[in-house]
Order: sequence, then structure tokens, then C-alpha cells
Amino acid sequence: MVKEVIDEVVLGIAAKIKEIYKGKENYPIYTDRTEQGEERPCFFIKTLIDERKRETGLQDDYYRDLLNIVVIGYTLDGNTEILHSMIENLYDLEYIKLSDGSQIRAMKLHPKIEDDVLHFFIDYNLFIKKEKEKTIEMDGYQLSEGGKDNESN
Repeated sequence: MVKEVIDEVVLGIAAKIKEIYKGKENYPIYTDRTEQGEERPCFFIKTLIDERKRETGLQDDYYRDLLNIVVIGYTLDGNTEILHSMIENLYDLEYIKLSDGSQIRAMKLHPKIEDDVLHFFIDYNLFIKKEKEKTIEMDGYQLSEGGKDNESN
């Protein structure tokens, strides 16, 4: 469940970056570290924090999820003008669309250039509905998806 939410947001960010740079520069977008390294210039999307908690007033199957992501921007030679242009463009990540067409808004956007590399931090605050386990009753028996936890022999 958590991985699916993170993947949805990462894919939404990647799609938005492609949209921002459509017809401009062609920057590859990576979501995992490759053993060969990245082809520069490029963007790398990484999840830093995924903090989920149930808050007062929310039903048992709803959670608030704080997702902190960094988009790392590399240039060929650390050109500051290009890095500043990347910052201006990445502010468009305030709103991203998910695969189901819904839109989410970033709560905080914070760029930082360090060692000629852009680190663009984004916080998304989401409400997530936890799916209940499916149970099927058949003639007095219950059949559930998944296995039992702490089963003793």
C-alpha cells in the first residue's frame, strides 16, 4: 500500500517534469540509482520520508501521509544559470496529477544548490484510505486473503 502511494507520486512528478520540459531540453528522469550512473544533464527523484499517522477525527481506515521527496538536478558542468532555470521550472511541481486523474498540491517547495547540484525538496500531505482485508464467507467458514500472523504449530 505504502509503496503504491509513493510510486504514484513519483510517477506524477516524473510526468510533470516531462511536461515542463516538453519542446525544451531533454533531461532523462531517474527514479532508481543505476549501477552505470546517470546520463547528465538529468533529474533524479528520491523519496526521503514517508510518515503515516492516524489523526484524531479520522476514521480507522484513513491516514494522513507526509511524503517528503527530493528532485535532484544535474547539469553537465554545474552551470548556475541552468540550475536557477531548473529551480524556476520545478516550482510548477506544486500541482501534480496522479494516474487516476486526481491532482495533489505540495505543501512546501524548497530549492537548495550544493556542490553544483540542485536539490529541490517537496512535501506532499495526503489522505490515504487503507483498504480493508477481503473476507468471503462460505457455509460457516471464513476465507481471507493473505496468511495468519504468529501462527503456532
